[in-house]
Amino acid sequence: KTCPVSGSVAILAQAKLENLYRVDSSRSSHYFVLTAIRAMSQPGGKTSARQDALAGGKIHVIKVGTSTLLTNDEVGGQQVSLSNISRLVELIASLRKSGDHVVLVSSGAVGMGCLKLGLSQRPTGPGVKQALAAAGQSRLMRLYEDLFAVIGVNVAQLLISRDDFSDKARFLAVRNTFWALLRLGVVPIVNENDSLSAENVANFGDNDTMAAMTAVLLQADWVFLATDVDFLYTANPKEDPNATPIYAVEDLSQLKLEGLEASSSQWGTGGMATKIIAARIAVCAGVHCGLVNGEVPERIGQMIRGRKEGGTHFVALKGCASAAQDDHNRWIITLPPSGSLTLDRDGYNAVLTHHKIRTGMLLKCSGEFCHDEAVALFFDGKEIARALVRMSSAAITEEMKSSSVGLQDFTRELQAAGIYLDGYGSWRKGGHK
Repeated sequence: KTCPVSGSVAILAQAKLENLYRVDSSRSSHYFVLTAIRAMSQPGGKTSARQDALAGGKIHVIKVGTSTLLTNDEVGGQQVSLSNISRLVELIASLRKSGDHVVLVSSGAVGMGCLKLGLSQRPTGPGVKQALAAAGQSRLMRLYEDLFAVIGVNVAQLLISRDDFSDKARFLAVRNTFWALLRLGVVPIVNENDSLSAENVANFGDNDTMAAMTAVLLQADWVFLATDVDFLYTANPKEDPNATPIYAVEDLSQLKLEGLEASSSQWGTGGMATKIIAARIAVCAGVHCGLVNGEVPERIGQMIRGRKEGGTHFVALKGCASAAQDDHNRWIITLPPSGSLTLDRDGYNAVLTHHKIRTGMLLKCSGEFCHDEAVALFFDGKEIARALVRMSSAAITEEMKSSSVGLQDFTRELQAAGIYLDGYGSWRKGGHK
C-alpha cells in the first residue's frame, strides 16, 4: 500500500499511541510523571464544542500554493492562472452547497506583489519579502472577492502568525473566529501575515504547515494540499520514468524525506517535503490529508467521495481523532518543539501504559527549553509524542546527572527549607560517612 522514497522521517505519533502527554515533575521523588491528557469520546467522533459551533457538515481545509495560482505566459514570465482559480472557486461553492464548510489557505501574496510591481524575478534583501507581500495580498484578495462574488459566496481575510498558535488563549480565540465565520456562511481565506513578520522570529515557514495546523485547530475532517503533480510517487516522476504513484499512505514512518524536491516555482517556498511534514501534523490529530494536483481541483471532491484516483491519501491514525478532541491536546500538537527527550525501552513502555517516567529512563535531553515549553519525545529514532515540560532543560539535565550517581540529591529540598550542609555534596560522592 505504501512505497518508500529515500532517507528517513520521524512520525508524530504511532497508531498505538492515542494520547499526547504532559510532563510534570515530582519534587519528592525526582522523576518525571507523564500524565495522559485524555478526552472523553463524543458521539459522531467530534467534540460537543464543534457540534455546538457548527450545525452539521464536514470541515475541509484546502491549501493552494503559488504554483496553482500562477502560470507561465508566452514569453516565459508569470501570469495569474484564472482557469485554476475559477475551478477552485466553483469546487468550494459546490462543497458548501452540499452542506460542508470550507477554509481556503492561500499562498501567493509575494508572487502577486511581483506581478503587481512588474518584477520578472523574486528579489531578496531585508524587508523585501514583507514589502512584496503587503503589495500582493490586496491584489490576491481582490481576485478572490470578485470571483466568489460571481457565484454569491462571501469571503473574509484572516492573516495569522505563528504566535497565534503559540499562546493558548490566542489559539482558542482564532478558532472561535473561524467557527463564527463558518456559521455565517463565509469562506475564510487564510494567509500568514508575511508583511509584518520578522526574519528572526518563529513563523510557519510554509503554508502547508499552516494549513495542517489550521485543520488541527478546527478539528477538520480533511486537509488538502494542492501541488503541481498528481500523486506522491516512489521517486521524482520528472527524473525517473519508472516512478509509480502512491495512492494511500497508512504509515508515515515508511516514507523518507531525502531526495524530495523543494518548490518547483521561483515564487514559492514549499515543496513535496513540506507537504509530508504537514501530513504528519494532520494525521496524528485524526485529520485525513490529501495531496492533489492544483490544476485539477475537482479531484478534491473525488477524494472526499472515496475515489483513490483523486490523489494521495494520508490516512488519519486510528484512535487519534478521539484523543485530539481536547483543546489542550490540539494546542500541544501545533506548538513548535523547543527541544527533545529521548527515552529508553522502559520509558517508551511507560508512556504507552501511562506510568511514571523516571529520570533513569531518559537517555538524552536535547535543546534549551524553559518551564511550560513544548518538547518532542523520541524512542528508537522516532518521535512518538509531544509534551509540555514542567522543568527546564537545565533542571532535567541536572536530575539526569544526579540519578547516575546512584543516590538521590536532596540539595534543593534542603536549601528550600533553609538548611545548608557544607559536607553534603562530598558525602554524596563518598567523601564523608
